Amino acid sequence: MIDFNLELKKFKPAVGVEVGETDLFEEDIKDITDLVEEMVQEQLKKKEK
Repeated sequence: MIDFNLELKKFKPAVGVEVGETDLFEEDIKDITDLVEEMVQEQLKKKEK
């Protein structure tokens, strides 16, 4: 049987995970939703002209 308490004591997070998480949330990184929203706005502007 697995001793979960022992396994948790041995657990070490992957190297660089903390750095990556911090950088990800501090910078404004566009995701697919942002890109689609920009494209829709551009199309709406073109139709208005």
